[in-house]
Order: sequence, then C-alpha cells, then structure tokens
Amino acid sequence: MQDRLLFVISPPRAGSTLLQQMLGSHSQIYTHPEPHLITPLAYLGYHDTVDKAPYDQINGAEAIRAFVQRLPRGEADYLDALRAYADTMYGRMLAPSGRRYFLDKTPAYATVLPFLTALYPNAKYVVLTRHPLAVMSSYANSFFVGDWRAAQDFNPVLERYVPAMAELLRQKRVPLLQVGYESLVQQPEAELARIFAFLELENEPEAVNYGKRFEAKAGMGDPIGVK
Repeated sequence: MQDRLLFVISPPRAGSTLLQQMLGSHSQIYTHPEPHLITPLAYLGYHDTVDKAPYDQINGAEAIRAFVQRLPRGEADYLDALRAYADTMYGRMLAPSGRRYFLDKTPAYATVLPFLTALYPNAKYVVLTRHPLAVMSSYANSFFVGDWRAAQDFNPVLERYVPAMAELLRQKRVPLLQVGYESLVQQPEAELARIFAFLELENEPEAVNYGKRFEAKAGMGDPIGVK
C-alpha cells in the first residue's frame, strides 16, 4: 500500500475537510472521514504508552521493547507487523473503489508524525498549513463559543501541531507537498492542479466543484461542517 496512500497532515480548523472533499472528487482518489488507524498504533508501548490503559503500561512497554529487540530485524520487523495491519485495513477499503489512492485525513496524525513517517516513509504527504492565529480563532469559536482560554486548556493546538509540522517540512524525510489554506481558497483550481501533479495524476479541474461530485460521509468532530 506504500505507493497508494495519501495523507493530508494539518492542524484542526485549517481546511483539511474542504481539501479532502476536493481531492476525493478526483476519479482516482478514494477517501473516508478520519479513520484514526494510525494514532492507536503509535501508543501500543514500543513508541509511546497509554498512561490510563487498564493494565500496567510500564510493564507492557518494557515487555514489548524486549520482545522487539529479539526480532531478527528489531524495530523494522515491528513496523512491518503494524504496517501489515494498516495495509489490510486501507487496502480492503480502497479495493472496491478501483481507484489509485486512498486518502487518509486525520488531523491527530500531526501529533505522531515521527511514527507515521517511519511506518509509511514512501507514502505521499500533503501538508496543509494555515496562519496559526486563524487556526486558534476557528478552534475556539467552533468548539468553545469563542472562549480562547478554555480552548487552550483543553487542547493546546498550536503547541502540539505547529512545531511538529514545521519539523516535517524542514526535514523533508518523506515525499511531501505544502499547501497553504489561504492559497487554496483563493485559487483552488491552481492548487488542485499542483497537488494532482505531485500525485502524478491527470488534472481534473472539475474536482473543485466537490459539492456536486463528492459523496460525503458522516465524519467526527466538526460541529459546523464543511458546507
């Protein structure tokens, strides 16, 4: 599945659902709202821990690390096993569509980028950025009735997302393309053409009319909706 996966990396409230529906309107891109396949895998004990899990997570992490160390290829074998699970899930969702790419858009993935890029170093990544103050304003107004302090206390979005995404853009350790939200909404046809070229797909300018072309599925976590 490595060369058939497309990840949109973005903070919340940066237009990722808008971009997802535009890209999902292309005849060769299939998508599903925020499957959250990757985040649980990142916390199984080897890369990180689930502090409130109903078992001794410290013993669990030590045990799995000791086990992985004895594997012939160590961490590479462990990643192969996790990749086999994710490949099965992605592949069987994609297969009935007959399309070239599966697009996974889950903003939480920006919090586990070292793990994700180790798991899928050859997948394609579209990194969607937006001015940080606009992100925080939209987050506070969408979920906390404009209470910035409550929003910050609940989820320090900028501290969690912006540095992690900046590091990804600087290091360029995976195939990636940066797209600015501001450019996307001002000149969507041109930005879509740039993305399709990055994916080595034929340009389909009509994908910008996602409202007529995209079969929307119910997603999670957005009280306003892309409409």
